[in-house]
Amino acid sequence: MDIPVTLLYSILSSIAQSAMEPAPDPQLLNEPTAMVRLLPAEARQGVMLPPAGDGFVVIDDQRWPLAPTAQIRSRQNLIVVPMQIQGPVEVLYLPNASGAINRVWMLTSSEASAPRPR
Repeated sequence: MDIPVTLLYSILSSIAQSAMEPAPDPQLLNEPTAMVRLLPAEARQGVMLPPAGDGFVVIDDQRWPLAPTAQIRSRQNLIVVPMQIQGPVEVLYLPNASGAINRVWMLTSSEASAPRPR
């Protein structure tokens, strides 16, 4: 069965056009659209480095102990273990009464652009 030349041309031109377009930002693809998280107003914003596995985290060049009951939430609001974090990430964090980090929320790009205290 022969494919009409116009159909073949249409298929090849759409493939070529999609190959020439830049790929979308992968962070925007993973950003939830239907879910709105209620983040605490008293939480501070910073950049967290990947935890070294020694019970401490570094946020904005300051070393903080992790509370034994610490929860780290992903951009999809799922609980993640510290070793899953592979690169620096924009976060909101809450220390507990003893000064250890108790809650961490990894921020989407829209959440990170909202003004908050550092």
